[in-house]
Amino acid sequence: MKRIVKKTLNLIFAAFCVAACAMISVVAYSKITGKTVIPYSVMWVLTDSMEETIPAKSYILVKKADPGEVRVGDVITFRSREAAIQGNLNTHRVIEIVGDNEEFVTKGDNSATQDSKHVFPEDVVAVYVRNMPVLTFFGRIFTSNAGFIACILLILAGTVFWLCRYIMQNREKTDKKEFDRLVEEEIERLRKQDESRRADEDVRDGQKNDSKKE
Repeated sequence: MKRIVKKTLNLIFAAFCVAACAMISVVAYSKITGKTVIPYSVMWVLTDSMEETIPAKSYILVKKADPGEVRVGDVITFRSREAAIQGNLNTHRVIEIVGDNEEFVTKGDNSATQDSKHVFPEDVVAVYVRNMPVLTFFGRIFTSNAGFIACILLILAGTVFWLCRYIMQNREKTDKKEFDRLVEEEIERLRKQDESRRADEDVRDGQKNDSKKE
């Protein structure tokens, strides 16, 4: 039973590590390239331009967008043409559509004015779905200096814990093997001692029988 529980915990831990690595890879790829690996992806919103809808420093869930299906009121993630952040991802709300979805006028919910540059269909990356508060909570911890140090310390503590556990398990196995070896040696010693005693008894019995015959 103990072995089954141990294997189950190891499988859960391995699955968690694989899932975490996969999520980190998807988020990093989306952040760098502006492309989504799967229809849904996670993105990091740094500024407060979309508050109260999207708080600053938040993770959001987005879905790969077809520019032809974007409507007024949608919050979209796009490659900005603004001089200050040109080429970087931005997430704002569509307040007007020019022509047959030929251009999109965008504005942050917390911004006083609309964006100076229009968004073109080829700039559209995804459409906003919802906030991700749990992921945001951990993301904010990790991105802060204190949180980053805490995470590093936790990782180190976890590594030390598993290392100590590994050493103790191996030590227990070694001690058990040594104990088993000593037990086997003692059993063998007692067996030989018993055989020697019996041999002595047989010799004495033989000598007694010879004496009686004489």
